[in-house]
Amino acid sequence: MPRATGKKTSPSLGPLPSQAEGRQSKTGRLNQKVASIRVKLTLLTLAMITLITTGSSLVAIQNMDQELVEGLARRGSSIALSAAIPAGYSILAEDILALDNLAAKIEASQDDIVYLAILDTAGNILAHNELSERGSAFESIPGVPVQMAPDFNMQLVNRAGYSSYEFQSPIEFAEEKVGSIVVGIDAQSLHAAKESARRRVFLISLAVLAIGTLCTFLLSRLVTSPIERLAAGVSQITAGNHNVEVKVTSRDELGQLTRSFNEMSKVIMSQKKHLEDNARNLEESYIATIRILAAALDARDNYTLGHSARVARLSLLIGQRLGLSTYELKELEMACFLHDIGKIHVPDIIINKPVPLDQEEAQIIKRHPEQGAEILHLAESLRKYIPVVLHHHEWYNGNGYPDGLQGDEIHIYAQIVSIADTYDAMTSSRPYRKGCTRDEAAAEIMKFRGTQFNPDLTDIFLVALNDYDDDQELFSTEGAHETHHFLYPHNSYGADSALSVRNIASRGPERVSAGKRSAH
Repeated sequence: MPRATGKKTSPSLGPLPSQAEGRQSKTGRLNQKVASIRVKLTLLTLAMITLITTGSSLVAIQNMDQELVEGLARRGSSIALSAAIPAGYSILAEDILALDNLAAKIEASQDDIVYLAILDTAGNILAHNELSERGSAFESIPGVPVQMAPDFNMQLVNRAGYSSYEFQSPIEFAEEKVGSIVVGIDAQSLHAAKESARRRVFLISLAVLAIGTLCTFLLSRLVTSPIERLAAGVSQITAGNHNVEVKVTSRDELGQLTRSFNEMSKVIMSQKKHLEDNARNLEESYIATIRILAAALDARDNYTLGHSARVARLSLLIGQRLGLSTYELKELEMACFLHDIGKIHVPDIIINKPVPLDQEEAQIIKRHPEQGAEILHLAESLRKYIPVVLHHHEWYNGNGYPDGLQGDEIHIYAQIVSIADTYDAMTSSRPYRKGCTRDEAAAEIMKFRGTQFNPDLTDIFLVALNDYDDDQELFSTEGAHETHHFLYPHNSYGADSALSVRNIASRGPERVSAGKRSAH
């Protein structure tokens, strides 16, 4: 955010086209810019009008073509169906003369009828508009189907080099077929109607484009100047200068938009710092809440006071050497504070038991990863930490709990926390045993490299351990990453990890072999 200086200045957007104050060179450059915007706006709007007009024309032509075809289909089917009834009576009466008369009259009533034939059930011509065709077999030519209906068929055929739309309708009497009627209509009539319709649509489209071009040019001149000023104001805000005021030159919508822009820049200026402060306070409150929750949980056991803070410090040392970003380090830190949240379900009598746990109590302790995952699932913002809480007791070789994951199946943060949690648990004293030294714990960690722990992370941890202060209460990652302060002497006994890589002979009935996790 830009800092205020002692001199109060007002932002300048440069000379406008209407402000000739003796600075002709700048005005000329601005005029060129405005002209360029005007040309672009004109071309863009004209292109949109052309696209819309062309699209509308194509749709109109398609609809008109469809309507012309459907109109021809209605006319052809009407001719065929209206002729079928009298033709049926004439066929039953064997009145060939009446059939010839019917065919001739229908053909003469329509200029575009090419042929009309009345057929018997065998396909022989009983009557035809050309008398010479009577008695011959009607040649059925396959064509392109156009419409199919229960009482007629329409197809485009080619007979003797001429295209025609052929309609064929059955002649029925008392629900029995006694023949059929075939009507051929010249296809040129439909093509001529289509061409006429397309010419009309084309002329209308040209008129629309001409009017649109004129209106576009006039509109671009009206809107270019205020848009140019607004664009300059937006550029200054984008550059970080929020104290911008654009000159208002009209009282229309663009003038109102300019006034609103000026008000907006003032609001942005006044609210920016306020929003930044609120966001910072919200994030700090969120982090503090998680730390307080971890501290409250840790406070239940005085023997491992500060466990969560130490696990976080150790984990961040590993994360830094892995090259994690500031955001990733922050997420890792939060996961460390929450990793033992499931132990809130564990009774105090088990947590503070001064002797090793029995098998039943150990099983209660081992349920805390799943119980912690269930708790975090209740808050959507905390669900991202579930992999760490649920799987920080998994082993690299698959012998851990609760899901028996192995290798890369375990989230990288969970693998990091596993090492840090185990180290801190081993170096923390319990009522029934003394915590081991740094070297002893490091040796045990190394012993289980590749079995319990990720071998690469183990190597990184052992190097990072040189920078770890066991007695440090405040830790900062200031330097390569954002600063993290652990303000509370966090406490978590973490003892289910403490003996995971140690062989404690004094445990009596709870004695475990190396690599086995104690539940306390």
